Amino acid sequence: MGQQQAESDGAANAQQGQRLHIGLVHWSFPPVVGGVETHLWDYSKALARRGHKVTVFTGSVGAQRPCDGVRVIRHKMLDLSAGHEDDEETLKELREWFRNWLTSPGDPIRLVHGHNLHHFSSVPARALKALQSELNLVLLHTYHSIWRTPTDERIARECSVWDAHHAVSDFLVNECAEVLGQDVQRTYLGVDTRQYESIPEVEEAPGPYPVILLPARLIPNKGADVAILMLKHLVERAKRCKGELASLSPRLVLTDPFDTVDFHGERGQFRGELSKLVEVCELAEGPGQDVEFRPACIDDMRKLYQEATVVVYPSLFDEPMGLAPLEAMCAARPVVATGVGGLGEGGSTLVARDEHEDAEKLASRFADELWPLLTKPSLARKAGRAAREHVRDRFDLERAYVEPMLAEYRSLLAPGPDSYESATRQPSGSPETFAEPSLSTSTVSR
Repeated sequence: MGQQQAESDGAANAQQGQRLHIGLVHWSFPPVVGGVETHLWDYSKALARRGHKVTVFTGSVGAQRPCDGVRVIRHKMLDLSAGHEDDEETLKELREWFRNWLTSPGDPIRLVHGHNLHHFSSVPARALKALQSELNLVLLHTYHSIWRTPTDERIARECSVWDAHHAVSDFLVNECAEVLGQDVQRTYLGVDTRQYESIPEVEEAPGPYPVILLPARLIPNKGADVAILMLKHLVERAKRCKGELASLSPRLVLTDPFDTVDFHGERGQFRGELSKLVEVCELAEGPGQDVEFRPACIDDMRKLYQEATVVVYPSLFDEPMGLAPLEAMCAARPVVATGVGGLGEGGSTLVARDEHEDAEKLASRFADELWPLLTKPSLARKAGRAAREHVRDRFDLERAYVEPMLAEYRSLLAPGPDSYESATRQPSGSPETFAEPSLSTSTVSR
């Protein structure tokens, strides 16, 4: 049934325009958990549903193929867990590897879309640029973040010579303009609304144990310590109440993905510090207790959003945008986030942050915002319903991202490549073969 639907979708989309073979490049890919990884997982599936071929170039060991029609291939020099060499020998090796795959007989790739290639090493961006004239490539780059260090700004400028540039928020557009000295198109990523819009709204009577979810990597700048201190404030406030509210016992779920990008090796030590903080706050840790550290893989987030009454995102740095808050809003969950970076562009309720204040004060103000949502379920239900409609209207993956991106691809490729036929041969050592595109039913997220 899925195969028949895919063939129908592919035929319909072929009538709307030529089917493309698109290369996507990023350092990591699921099962590695992260915002860029989730976006590329969803985006590659959306392209395959429309009848396009996708080849993902990545460095993740054990990288998974999201669906038929998407090929995932790996090179060790894109692996973030390894060293990031930035020399001529590495450049030559990666350039030849890209050439081998981009010129696959009968199935070449003319358009390559890189994501966050301006971090760690300039080699991938330089290797593809070196092949552009020879292979008649179109090169696009999306900035999902930007780091203001001399080294990172130098690498970012290696991408500035590509053909088209996108940033995921207005905040990041301004940051990129300062670094690159050129205009960058703001393009919101969007979320696959079909995955989350069927989640039931918050129950009118959720019981005495409402769940607060923080769906982020377990690293210091995501604010897990603020969330624990916030929970302490909420528990203490409930104890001072009378009547039904006296039995209110909110619980905090912190996602703890094991397979994730840990740029600075922070996760292990920080996890131990959080356990100590739970103890200091006289809270209990464990499944069904006050604070739970929940493993979160690519297929787990839908269930986590469904369990939650409210979602928090107390980031302590200038988040470029924040994909998880949009997913949670699409799941009809109210989201309360720190008013930093591009988080305000998603439509979450914002808590202003003074960079000079301590975590305790910020946690107290988060508690003030969450208290009405936890004590008045009808309010949380109403806020969640509005959040879902907002994401449907402004951040649907297909309308906000896939359609305009495909239009840009075709414009840049004009007069366009020939329509592809089924793949006939791949370079030696290929770990994957293409199958005809089909719909995938798996759920994804960070």
